Amino acid sequence: MDRLARGLAWKGGAFTLILLTLLIVLWANLNSMIVENCTNRIISEVPSPDGKIKAVIFQRKCGIDTIPSTQVSLLPASETLQNHKGNLFIAEGNARRVGVNVSWKSPEAVHLSFKSNRGILRKASTLLGVTVSYPDTARPVNKKK
Repeated sequence: MDRLARGLAWKGGAFTLILLTLLIVLWANLNSMIVENCTNRIISEVPSPDGKIKAVIFQRKCGIDTIPSTQVSLLPASETLQNHKGNLFIAEGNARRVGVNVSWKSPEAVHLSFKSNRGILRKASTLLGVTVSYPDTARPVNKKK
């Protein structure tokens, strides 16, 4: 390979490396802006009977033009709610409209009730070794095929 070809190859590699670095930085900034655009407002925390786990009911809003959602996460009692979506239950609408209520039956069983089946986006049945029950009228979420 002559000197000119080696020089062009090195410059092309350096350009590719710089471009790749810029794309990674841009992606990271866009991703953080999307996450930071969401806010969680805790409604209540309900500890399990043994105090090891807690159910956190919160309202999440992402952006100015979106409707809020009511969400529930199960977390170890020592953890605080992060700026993430709920890991147990998500329903469209504010906390008053959704009306989520959490009641522990034992350290391994929790019952979650709510006013309506409309707008439910997530309903987990087990999490962190806890079995979750819902009202008989609460139908499972239909998944798109």
